This record gives sequence, C-alpha cells and structure tokens, in this order.
Amino acid sequence: MRLADSHIHLFPRGYSHDGGPALFGTGELATYEALRAAHHIDCALVIGYEADGIDPQNNAYIRRLGATHNWLRTLAYVDTHAGPTAEFITDLLDQGHSGLAIYATDDAKAQALLGWPPNIWEVLRSHGAIVSLNARPGSIALLRPVMEAADGVPILLSHLGLPGPLPAGLDDAALRIRLAPLLSLARFDNVHVKISGLYATSDPPFAYPHIAAGHCIRHILSAYGCDRCLWGSDFSPALEFVSFPQTIHWEGAKRLKEKEMIMIMRENLFRILHCA
Repeated sequence: MRLADSHIHLFPRGYSHDGGPALFGTGELATYEALRAAHHIDCALVIGYEADGIDPQNNAYIRRLGATHNWLRTLAYVDTHAGPTAEFITDLLDQGHSGLAIYATDDAKAQALLGWPPNIWEVLRSHGAIVSLNARPGSIALLRPVMEAADGVPILLSHLGLPGPLPAGLDDAALRIRLAPLLSLARFDNVHVKISGLYATSDPPFAYPHIAAGHCIRHILSAYGCDRCLWGSDFSPALEFVSFPQTIHWEGAKRLKEKEMIMIMRENLFRILHCA
C-alpha cells in the first residue's frame, strides 16, 4: 500500500527536547527520505514548530525544503498568543505554506486562539488552506466556536486529540468520557482526526501495540468515519519510543476493509491537499 503521512517534523539539527541529543541530528531529512522510499510514502505534511527553542526559524527552514522536495507540503507554526493579523497569515500562505500549525494545548492557548480576528479564517478559506491543531481534551472543549468560524477550512486534530496516557484496562464508559470533547466535534464536516502519536497514550510510551490507543481509534472511526481520519507517523519524535513500522500499524486495523485503510493511509490527505 502506498502512503501519505499527515504529521512529520523536520529540523536542521534534528528534533531534541529537554537538552538531550537529537536522535538523527543533521541527518534527519535523509533518514526520512530513506523511510519514505522503504515504506512507499508519496506525500508528507510537515508540521512547523518554533517553540521550546528547538528551531525559532523552523517555518523558513521547512519552506526551503518544500521548495526543493515536491513530496513535501508545509504548515507554518503560529503562536496562538502572537496576535496574528489576516495580513500576516496571507504572507505565510504566499510564501508557499499550505496552512497553519497551531498548538492550543492548554486553556490559555485555547482562549488566545478564540480571540483571533474572524477574517483570518476567511483568508484560510479563500486560499484553500488547512490547519493542523494540537489540542488536549480540556482545550478541545473550548474550541467549538473556532470550528464554527473555520467552516470550510479543514482542521486536522493531531494525535487522537491528545487524550494522554490511558490504562490498558480503562473501561469503555470512562474512555468515552475522556474522548467526549473530541467526539463532539464530529458534527463539523471540516474537522478531521490524525491517527498519530499513539505512543503518547501508553505509559511507558514504548509499550507497543498501545492497546488503549486502539480503543480510542475505534470510537473515533465510529464518530468521524474513515473519510475523516488520517494516518501520521509523528516522525521523528515517535522514533524515540517506537520503530517506524510501529507508527503505521495499530491494534484493530486489520478489522477494516482494504478500501477504508487506503482512505486513512493515503487518499484522505491527498484529497485535503488537492494532490494529483
């Protein structure tokens, strides 16, 4: 099966955190190129990130890569507290970015996003742009007005809505409560969910096959359908905990029909990005 990856990161010196060494260093792009060839990945969406001092110029870096690698599409990082204007967003899109990467991972960031000027969503809509949104259940619950304002703009919620570490034996009712903010947004046709970052549902995160994540995916697919879910590897942060093939396979995937898997693993991202 040929793939399209809805969530990767690329940094000039590689991804690192908490002062630790980068797993791939300056060879990060070459590593993904090799994985792309081995796993038949036709397109990848690069999620910009400029916080935490990893790469304050990441938007410019990934845009340079996008200009020379036709299999890459890029989303520009925008701090929710930055007070962006429609003109600022227009400039990012004119640079060649396919949309925005937004991190509303706590209440303060979510409230800041709620305060963005409404004409930003009109700019994104008129440009056919998309948004990758990292948000946890608490902040997702606050963001319903954003989904309404962004009608017609594809919103891709990352990492199963970041439900956090989940006990493998969590009962179904408790799981539905944890997922309730995410599942409630399924009524908005423009909202999609990335099947990515499954390791973040496990404690420890290397506890593949992430049984609880499989249960999350079952509920998400039931609410959103296979046409609004997309696979993402979360390269390279995921590879601190799991192998690349383990980002592709999840518990319960074999129960899906081949056509449904093709939609999740490739076709949905191609459709959203208007790829040939």
